Amino acid sequence: MRRPTAEKRLDDARAAVVEEAVSDAAERGWTDEVLDAAIARAGIDAPLAARAFPRGTRSLVEAFHAHCDRRMVEARSGQNLMSMRTGQRIFAAVRARIEVMHPLRAQMRRAIAFQSMPQHATSGARSVNRTVDLIWREIGDRSHDFSFYTKRATLAAVYSATVLYWLQDDSPGHEQTWGFLQRRLLDVVKFGKARQAAQATAAGLASGAWTTIRRAGSLSRWLGLRGNPPTWPRSPDR
Repeated sequence: MRRPTAEKRLDDARAAVVEEAVSDAAERGWTDEVLDAAIARAGIDAPLAARAFPRGTRSLVEAFHAHCDRRMVEARSGQNLMSMRTGQRIFAAVRARIEVMHPLRAQMRRAIAFQSMPQHATSGARSVNRTVDLIWREIGDRSHDFSFYTKRATLAAVYSATVLYWLQDDSPGHEQTWGFLQRRLLDVVKFGKARQAAQATAAGLASGAWTTIRRAGSLSRWLGLRGNPPTWPRSPDR
């Protein structure tokens, strides 16, 4: 199905403005002045700009993250992720998302600083959620149950921590970042296995206890009671 012309115009306008804004944002940050200058250079008229960036600079920063998301999809379009294990797919996708940001490191640092302010926290959460949802969909996740949310919440924590680590990593090829990402993903796997083991143990204990009760004949006899169980607590003697 083809996208509506109006929606495509908005997407094209956002992309054009972001392309114009990134050079200024590296030095001046993400500001209303940078947005206005980028709109003028992109030749976007005022009514279209107002629809494309309804929340001003917050919309511009979100569009910048979406721009990086699109570049991630383009960068990994030739990779055969389906031949990998799930953990390997996630590692490859997150790495691709971070690698496309290498030339935009200063802009990303300023974008994160902008969205870290309390008044922009919702905008930051929206950007991260969109990115991790795209990563899961790109690696073939089709879940619609509760795991849909737990997968995205877990990856959001891993992704956010890795991006912050990457911003401080000056190692050749950012190898320390990839090691950090690998360790975080292994931690998630270990936690998941430990949780599954704990759930299995709890289920086994409950099943064993219920079997013991059933073998005792009845719950009342197992408790050493006769007839109707007494009322607890007992009424004091008068």
